[in-house]
Amino acid sequence: MSADPVLVLQLRRLGDLILTFPLLLELGRRYQGHPLWVAADPRFFQELMPLAPQAVFFPPEHLPAMAERRYAAAINLDSRADAAACMAKLTAPLKLGPVAEGGALRVKGFWQLYRTALTRNNRHNAFHWADLNRLDVLPPGSPWPSPAARPERVREGRVGLVLGASEPAKRPDARFWARLAGRLVRSGLVPVFLGGPAERELGEEVGRLARLPQANLCGRLSLREVAAVMSGLDLCITPDTGPMHLADWMGVSVLNLSMGPVHARETGPVSPGQWVLRAAMSCVGCWSCQRHRLACKAAFSAEAVARAVHAVLDHPKDIRGDAEWPGLQLLRTGRDELGLHTVDPVGPAPSVGRLLEDFWQGAFLAFSAPGFEPLLERRAKALLEAQPVLAGRLRAAVDRLLTGWARQGGAPLPEDFWLTQPPMLRIFAGHAQMALQNEDYSRGAWRSALERAEQLHTALA
Repeated sequence: MSADPVLVLQLRRLGDLILTFPLLLELGRRYQGHPLWVAADPRFFQELMPLAPQAVFFPPEHLPAMAERRYAAAINLDSRADAAACMAKLTAPLKLGPVAEGGALRVKGFWQLYRTALTRNNRHNAFHWADLNRLDVLPPGSPWPSPAARPERVREGRVGLVLGASEPAKRPDARFWARLAGRLVRSGLVPVFLGGPAERELGEEVGRLARLPQANLCGRLSLREVAAVMSGLDLCITPDTGPMHLADWMGVSVLNLSMGPVHARETGPVSPGQWVLRAAMSCVGCWSCQRHRLACKAAFSAEAVARAVHAVLDHPKDIRGDAEWPGLQLLRTGRDELGLHTVDPVGPAPSVGRLLEDFWQGAFLAFSAPGFEPLLERRAKALLEAQPVLAGRLRAAVDRLLTGWARQGGAPLPEDFWLTQPPMLRIFAGHAQMALQNEDYSRGAWRSALERAEQLHTALA
């Protein structure tokens, strides 16, 4: 009798599916001898199968039949109702992610619950989604899996411009792309405009404005053909979008223009050694902008991006700061001592936002396993030494939270509870509230919430 399969459900976007690939590599190693099944959108997996880890892919229509099976493990990375229903009906000793259970939606796994709680509440999140996909399966400290490194190749001066994104706020407009393409041409580079059918008109407009109609390949290539073009690029200049993750997975050098409601530490290029350019603003990384204009997008200029392109192509080891692109910040991706994704500024010291991100990363790692308590203590000490006033305010907010919960007496929290907390505390408050809801405000859930708040109080004392 053949071994039970391992099932992964990821039914959404192209980028989400590609960010699942590191998890698939891990599962293939952890469950050797077990077939790996993936339910995904056939528009994407049919084109990606030659580049994906070894797996059998199924369209969503197969979910009812898949629910009748037994699996060695089942992991739901999707928020769709039919995925949660499938998880409820199938049999597996390990279930992770959303499951429709007892007339309610339950989220299985510490890190899957953490990620679910980030919805509209991701300020100060320090974990990349590709890491969150795998942390319930393989703990921090495990090596980062990736395909073979890209072989050395002769530089040909070809750069790709991925024009589109899931929404206009996340990408430059046609005039910006045209100005950038013109500057690249004048400096001896050869731009190629890439995008799918949705970018056909945008590509034509950029080609017309830049007087480079021959550079436009938007809507003319299959996804597999786009990947083939990318393999010949010296650099891929791209907003946060599915093709960016494709280039990153393939080992193509990426310069991510991180603008709009995206967080480079969360959904940017995940492989070490990639580049991110974003606005030098404290509010970058929000879920949705509350300003009357997108200042994080307006900070970009074609001239500054062109200078950044030449910096990363011509002398990447000599970049010392951000003087050549005022109002913007250049960062480099990497992996820390725990094997977790990092995106570090080139030049300036860590910002207040970065210190808070690191603190909360240490806190949630400590919540997940006692062995990370020393890490939380180090991160808290770094925050206390660099920003004593801010750390004091955070400690006071934690104390007020503890006092309020003591008065709560185990009763359910108001739906807007997490929104009433100070922004620096909301990532904890939102997670705690969702954890309580996930366990119907049981005594054990309340005990965990109070113990975690006490951990924060002690670390910040």
